[in-house]
Amino acid sequence: MINNTVYKKCADELFARLMLGLKNPDGSLHPQSFLCCLGSLAGYACKQDVINEYVKGKGLALESVFDVIPSKAGEKFYFSDLVDEKLAGGDHSLWHYVSAVLVRANAASPDVKEIFEHAVKSCGGEDFGKVRSCETGESITDYVKLMWKPAERIISECPQGTMYACIAMAAQKAMNAFRSALPVTEQARIVMESAAAAARISLAEK
Repeated sequence: MINNTVYKKCADELFARLMLGLKNPDGSLHPQSFLCCLGSLAGYACKQDVINEYVKGKGLALESVFDVIPSKAGEKFYFSDLVDEKLAGGDHSLWHYVSAVLVRANAASPDVKEIFEHAVKSCGGEDFGKVRSCETGESITDYVKLMWKPAERIISECPQGTMYACIAMAAQKAMNAFRSALPVTEQARIVMESAAAAARISLAEK
């Protein structure tokens, strides 16, 4: 079960940290960039949660938990049904939190299946790491590189395997905050497209 008190505390702290870190020099925020950053962190957290649960926690080999696919450029991309479950499979998945905002706003849902298919097909290609039809301050991969360690220090308070839930709550908060600036259906697409790609990338795993 998700203990909302713990996650809300961490989500609020993460939201405030990103508000400071992603502000423009004039004090404004770019909604698309903020949502892309949160989605990227959420997707990467899904992967790290699986690593913490099954590789570090249960001592399983990384290759027994993930299909690790190298690209021609030497990058490694990670695939696992366990990660996909956290992204969009269960009652407490990232998509569960994102879609709750859509339901409250009576808004249409983006095509999550197509989003996942695009993330898989684009791995190793020129389009990987970019949210389609959207300009952001950094790429999906760069947001993870820049913000994962500061974020992890906040969300590591969450029980093993559930850091992603904290970021999902922060994403809910952001979507509600940006409702007047950006349609929530588009917000949901940005979050999920960023997450679906970030869940595949590698920073330090060997």
